[in-house]
Amino acid sequence: MNLLSQIFAGTTALTLFGVGLLEIFRHGDRRFFRIFLIKPDDVPAVRMWAMNIGAYNITFALGIASGLWMVNVSGDATAGSAIVLFCCASQFLLGIWLWITEKRLLISAIGQALGPGLALVFYIFLR
Repeated sequence: MNLLSQIFAGTTALTLFGVGLLEIFRHGDRRFFRIFLIKPDDVPAVRMWAMNIGAYNITFALGIASGLWMVNVSGDATAGSAIVLFCCASQFLLGIWLWITEKRLLISAIGQALGPGLALVFYIFLR
Protein backbone atom coordinates (compact mmCIF):
# COMPACT_ATOMS: atom_id res chain seq x y z
CA MET A 1 0.00 0.00 0.00
CA ASN A 2 1.61 3.26 -1.13
CA LEU A 3 2.10 6.33 1.02
CA LEU A 4 -0.62 8.50 -0.57
CA SER A 5 -3.30 5.85 -0.17
CA GLN A 6 -2.21 5.39 3.45
CA ILE A 7 -2.37 9.13 4.10
CA PHE A 8 -5.92 9.40 2.75
CA ALA A 9 -6.98 6.24 4.56
CA GLY A 10 -5.51 7.59 7.80
CA THR A 11 -7.22 10.94 7.30
CA THR A 12 -10.46 9.07 6.73
CA ALA A 13 -9.97 7.14 9.98
CA LEU A 14 -9.37 10.34 11.95
CA THR A 15 -12.41 12.00 10.38
CA LEU A 16 -14.65 8.99 11.05
CA PHE A 17 -13.49 8.85 14.64
CA GLY A 18 -14.19 12.55 15.19
CA VAL A 19 -17.57 12.49 13.46
CA GLY A 20 -18.48 9.33 15.36
CA LEU A 21 -17.81 11.08 18.66
CA LEU A 22 -19.92 14.05 17.53
CA GLU A 23 -22.76 11.73 16.52
CA ILE A 24 -22.70 9.94 19.85
CA PHE A 25 -22.22 12.89 22.19
CA ARG A 26 -23.42 15.95 20.25
CA HIS A 27 -26.18 14.79 17.88
CA GLY A 28 -28.66 17.10 19.63
CA ASP A 29 -26.39 20.16 19.67
CA ARG A 30 -27.93 22.97 17.62
CA ARG A 31 -24.48 24.01 16.38
CA PHE A 32 -24.31 20.78 14.38
CA PHE A 33 -27.76 20.98 12.81
CA ARG A 34 -26.22 21.63 9.38
CA ILE A 35 -24.29 18.36 9.65
CA PHE A 36 -26.92 16.10 11.20
CA LEU A 37 -30.23 17.81 10.26
CA ILE A 38 -31.63 16.91 13.68
CA LYS A 39 -34.12 19.41 15.06
CA PRO A 40 -34.21 19.87 18.84
CA ASP A 41 -37.70 18.36 19.06
CA ASP A 42 -36.53 15.23 17.21
CA VAL A 43 -33.46 14.45 19.35
CA PRO A 44 -35.18 11.81 21.53
CA ALA A 45 -36.60 10.07 18.45
CA VAL A 46 -33.30 9.84 16.56
CA ARG A 47 -30.98 9.25 19.53
CA MET A 48 -30.67 5.50 18.97
CA TRP A 49 -29.85 5.88 15.26
CA ALA A 50 -27.41 8.74 15.77
CA MET A 51 -25.55 6.86 18.48
CA ASN A 52 -25.41 3.65 16.45
CA ILE A 53 -24.15 5.43 13.34
CA GLY A 54 -21.54 7.12 15.51
CA ALA A 55 -20.45 3.70 16.76
CA TYR A 56 -20.32 2.39 13.17
CA ASN A 57 -18.10 5.30 12.17
CA ILE A 58 -15.77 4.71 15.10
CA THR A 59 -15.66 0.99 14.27
CA PHE A 60 -14.69 1.75 10.65
CA ALA A 61 -12.03 4.18 11.92
CA LEU A 62 -10.59 1.47 14.14
CA GLY A 63 -10.69 -0.96 11.22
CA ILE A 64 -8.70 1.40 9.02
CA ALA A 65 -6.25 2.09 11.85
CA SER A 66 -5.81 -1.65 12.48
CA GLY A 67 -5.23 -2.28 8.79
CA LEU A 68 -2.67 0.51 8.57
CA TRP A 69 -0.92 -0.89 11.64
CA MET A 70 -0.81 -4.31 9.99
CA VAL A 71 0.62 -2.80 6.80
CA ASN A 72 3.35 -0.84 8.56
CA VAL A 73 4.17 -2.66 11.79
CA SER A 74 2.99 -6.26 11.94
CA GLY A 75 4.45 -7.37 8.62
CA ASP A 76 1.11 -8.60 7.28
CA ALA A 77 0.74 -6.02 4.52
CA THR A 78 -1.63 -8.10 2.39
CA ALA A 79 -4.24 -8.61 5.10
CA GLY A 80 -3.82 -5.05 6.36
CA SER A 81 -4.29 -3.65 2.87
CA ALA A 82 -7.43 -5.75 2.43
CA ILE A 83 -8.93 -4.36 5.64
CA VAL A 84 -8.07 -0.76 4.70
CA LEU A 85 -9.43 -1.19 1.18
CA PHE A 86 -12.66 -2.75 2.41
CA CYS A 87 -13.23 0.04 4.93
CA CYS A 88 -12.41 2.76 2.38
CA ALA A 89 -14.59 1.20 -0.33
CA SER A 90 -17.45 0.93 2.17
CA GLN A 91 -17.14 4.57 3.22
CA PHE A 92 -16.88 5.71 -0.39
CA LEU A 93 -20.09 3.87 -1.29
CA LEU A 94 -21.81 5.02 1.90
CA GLY A 95 -20.96 8.62 1.02
CA ILE A 96 -22.65 8.19 -2.35
CA TRP A 97 -25.60 6.52 -0.65
CA LEU A 98 -25.87 9.41 1.82
CA TRP A 99 -26.28 11.86 -1.05
CA ILE A 100 -28.78 9.60 -2.83
CA THR A 101 -30.94 9.33 0.28
CA GLU A 102 -30.62 12.94 1.49
CA LYS A 103 -29.76 15.57 -1.10
CA ARG A 104 -29.41 18.28 1.57
CA LEU A 105 -26.31 16.50 2.88
CA LEU A 106 -24.22 16.93 -0.27
CA ILE A 107 -21.28 18.47 1.60
CA SER A 108 -21.37 15.68 4.20
CA ALA A 109 -21.58 13.08 1.43
CA ILE A 110 -18.56 14.58 -0.32
CA GLY A 111 -16.74 14.63 3.01
CA GLN A 112 -17.56 10.99 3.59
CA ALA A 113 -16.64 9.79 0.09
CA LEU A 114 -13.68 11.98 -0.92
CA GLY A 115 -10.93 10.78 1.44
CA PRO A 116 -11.59 7.06 1.08
CA GLY A 117 -12.19 7.52 -2.65
CA LEU A 118 -8.78 9.13 -3.04
CA ALA A 119 -7.20 6.35 -0.97
CA LEU A 120 -8.68 3.83 -3.42
CA VAL A 121 -7.65 5.82 -6.50
CA PHE A 122 -4.06 6.18 -5.30
CA TYR A 123 -3.94 2.50 -4.35
CA ILE A 124 -5.13 1.45 -7.81
CA PHE A 125 -3.08 3.86 -9.92
CA LEU A 126 0.16 4.09 -7.93
CA ARG A 127 0.86 0.38 -7.50
